[in-house]
Amino acid sequence: MEDLDQTFIQAPEHRADSNSIPNQPEEIPVIDLSRLNDPEDIQNVISEIGDACETWGFFQVINHGVPCDARKRVEETVKIFFDLPMEEKIKVKRDEVNPAGYHDGEHTKNVRDWKEVFDIYFKDPMVMPSSTDPEDEGLRVVYNKWPQFPSDYREACQEYAGHAEKLAFRLLELISLSLGLPKERFHDYFKEQMSFFRINRYPPCPRPDLALGVGHHKDADVISLLAQDDVGGLQISRRSDGVWFPIRPVPNALVINIGNCMEVWTNDKYWSAEHRVVVNSTRERYSIPFFLLPSHDVEVKPLEELLSPENPPRYKGYKYGKFYVSRNRSDFKKLEIQNIQIDDFKVPLYYQINIRLTAKTAMGRLDKAFIQAPEHRPITHLTNSGDFIFSDEIPTIDLSSLHPNSDKTTIAKEIGKACERWGFFQVINHGLPLDLRRRVENTAAEFFNLTAEEKRRLRRDEVNPMGYHDEEHTKNVRDWKEIFDFFLQDPTIVPATPEPEDTDQRKLTNQWPQHPSDFREICQEYAREVEKLAFKILELISISLGLPGDRLSGYFKEQTSILRFNHYPPCPNPELALGVGRHKDGGALTVLAQDSVGGLQVCRRSDGEWIPVKPIPDALIINIGNCMQVWTNDKYWSAEHRVVVNTSKERFSVPFFFFPSHETNIEPLEELISEENPPCYKKCNWGKFFVSRNRSDFKKLEVEDIQIDHFKA
Repeated sequence: MEDLDQTFIQAPEHRADSNSIPNQPEEIPVIDLSRLNDPEDIQNVISEIGDACETWGFFQVINHGVPCDARKRVEETVKIFFDLPMEEKIKVKRDEVNPAGYHDGEHTKNVRDWKEVFDIYFKDPMVMPSSTDPEDEGLRVVYNKWPQFPSDYREACQEYAGHAEKLAFRLLELISLSLGLPKERFHDYFKEQMSFFRINRYPPCPRPDLALGVGHHKDADVISLLAQDDVGGLQISRRSDGVWFPIRPVPNALVINIGNCMEVWTNDKYWSAEHRVVVNSTRERYSIPFFLLPSHDVEVKPLEELLSPENPPRYKGYKYGKFYVSRNRSDFKKLEIQNIQIDDFKVPLYYQINIRLTAKTAMGRLDKAFIQAPEHRPITHLTNSGDFIFSDEIPTIDLSSLHPNSDKTTIAKEIGKACERWGFFQVINHGLPLDLRRRVENTAAEFFNLTAEEKRRLRRDEVNPMGYHDEEHTKNVRDWKEIFDFFLQDPTIVPATPEPEDTDQRKLTNQWPQHPSDFREICQEYAREVEKLAFKILELISISLGLPGDRLSGYFKEQTSILRFNHYPPCPNPELALGVGRHKDGGALTVLAQDSVGGLQVCRRSDGEWIPVKPIPDALIINIGNCMQVWTNDKYWSAEHRVVVNTSKERFSVPFFFFPSHETNIEPLEELISEENPPCYKKCNWGKFFVSRNRSDFKKLEVEDIQIDHFKA
């Protein structure tokens, strides 16, 4: 590990200096377990542990009962082992068949970690599933591997593991009590436990700015107990804002963190925090985590005692052994896809039947602010059973034939025809990962399931239009929805005011909720993927116009693009209100993911009829915005559209609004202008247009907000 191979290099957003606070006065809690000897202080300790599990997912314990001499002995012994020549260490090298022993090629999130490890199972031998196949009931037995040197290695490790396990069960009981459960509530899950402990060595790294000792991850266990030396390097993602926060080494303390199993058992009340290890160029670091794992046959699912109609289960059950074996595969090599995560077992919240829909929004009744003028009230196209009637008229275009060197002409012609006739089309086989889409839909639904009080802590306003909002207006009528907006680029620069002579700018930043814990990470990952698709569609549109594929891409160097989560609750009077009133999108194009409920309607260009858009599983809806209509001098059509609501089903959608840079002047493209086709529009600065349009989102104005028709030549 002397040279930094490319397999170690983290993506820029995951490198050590990314979104971290190197020096911060705030610290994770340090809890003195000797206070448990005082009967009057026991409940305080239990409460502190519960608060730490909920707020941080991490805490440190002192006076914990693990003998300092046992810890010192194992630390000294493992250093001797790691100092052995490589040919000695690889004699006990672990592999995919037997994952106990030495390893120096571990991967986290498909990037190699800058470390070497030695893993030891607490039970020896230990039983685990033979494969990840759910139908395969076979089991296999795995044994620990022990080096010949140092001679007391096995004895020292087993002694320390015994003390660590004893403390783990003590903490498990305290956590159970903090949840209002009997202290032995979890004990039966560990009759044939799969627990193991690990010895980590992080050598000095020549490029600590590019690599990580361990990449960002969540532990898959119940709880972890970590002994770390004084070098430091452990960082956790703070639940409140996602910032990376360093854990200060406390002499003789142990770091405790909550794993995935506990997060699922508590139905997300307790928090399995993402964490990572940064390295340095001069000092090696050692740490010894003990991972408390349940038996292989345990089904991990939310505890019944913690569920209620207001708190329905957020996870489907999964067999721990199968989960463990599947996760273990990615330790040894880079996989084609991300390994299994607990999010894969999330229950889609929009399928949960509970009473939260009106209780947790301020939209339980139809205020007059929601009522549309008679001529704009919806035609809902409902069946007798209350479902929407859909149309197949909007084109569906298959992008599966697109490859880097493929001929794009045929697909570009299809898209051009759809842009001209409808301004809307759907795409399938578009390349956006379906598991990522599912994760972002689930996390959005989870956010909207929070109380109104929690959501309004992130309320957006006219100063910073990013965050939560439940009073958006379209055409001066309030929409029946709640939303969450965030910029693709954070921060984003926009004009300070809509005044043409004002050259001042302001910097806008995203707001992020404390819950769900992975909200920010999932949102940013989805935004990056949908942006790639937006540029792909932009290229095809350019080709359809007879222009170079990159003709429009220069307008997006400092883009102002926004991603939005929409939640449309059931409405008591859907014949009077709209989820979103009739409007045209202001940007270049929009990429929309919608669920199966339906409600989107498009105004047909040929006759002005409202046409319902049929939800197609896994498809994305693309529509042309004002900027594209102006660039093409009205050849392509920014269609008016709206969203109708219903009395029984909530609806979710996730649009990505592809907006150009704030300094971009929007005007018809010179290549498309001629004497026979003179420009239909005067020049319009996008940033000023954006800021002016944004004002009407927050309140009813005396006049209609700015439209592209105001720039008609």
